Amino acid sequence: MMGTIVGAGLVSHVPTIMLPEQERRALNAGRETTLVTGLVDIRNNILEDLDVDTLVIFDSHWHTTFDFVVDGREHFSGLYTSDELPRSFHDWPYEYRGDPELADLIAEMAAKTSGAWVYVSRSPALPVHYGTINLVHYLCRGEKVLSVSLPYSGETDDFLTFGALLREAVEDSDRRVVLLASGGLSHRFWPLGVIREHEASGLEHIVSPEARAIDERIIGLLVEGRHADVIELMPEFSAFAPEGGFGHYLMMVGALGGRSCNIKGKKFSEYEASVGTGQIHIWFEV
Repeated sequence: MMGTIVGAGLVSHVPTIMLPEQERRALNAGRETTLVTGLVDIRNNILEDLDVDTLVIFDSHWHTTFDFVVDGREHFSGLYTSDELPRSFHDWPYEYRGDPELADLIAEMAAKTSGAWVYVSRSPALPVHYGTINLVHYLCRGEKVLSVSLPYSGETDDFLTFGALLREAVEDSDRRVVLLASGGLSHRFWPLGVIREHEASGLEHIVSPEARAIDERIIGLLVEGRHADVIELMPEFSAFAPEGGFGHYLMMVGALGGRSCNIKGKKFSEYEASVGTGQIHIWFEV
């Protein structure tokens, strides 16, 4: 049996989604953020029907330098505290299964691929990151989870190459895989002196009109399935500091065909602000 990718999504992991509902609503004049309701919809209306074996999470909050690091452990459990936001995100229990076999297949495929630098870690001391933990909380119901890092030194074609070899590894397995590009769009924050004035999700809180404009341009292209145009826009988009260099998206689309991919996206949330940054959930039906 040949493995297959059965779905993919560009999904936000902002810490706000892990706050108690009462606190989330207090930030937004009583309204719930659609980043929460959107994840619930993806779980209930998409993943429940896909018979998924493994969620592959391209975690834009996990930064590496020399390699695409794949977390190849078999089991994960513990308490998570964010070093970024320990005041509001601390002692969060987590437990989920890994997929060491698929991790090994990715490493084997990388060894055959020129310019693909992959390292599988099974160290019990390797940290986990909320780009994975938050999505596991909302989207995982017993599926295996495979987290992949974003190398700071990676460029557009590096991410696309990794995505392509990941697809080959999946096809060499027996897995039904969903890809989750975990991260945001433009990613600049308000200065510390005023950041507390910009915690609501309204678009007036995006850090600049120019950042909002390019985010909305990217979203429009994704909804239309114009992935080649998104890839060509990367030099211009990089001026707005997309989260992780937008590597989470580029790995995902690399696995879906790269520049030849024309899968149209469906919004599962509104475009929202998070202390200056741009966030959205967009699903791609494979």
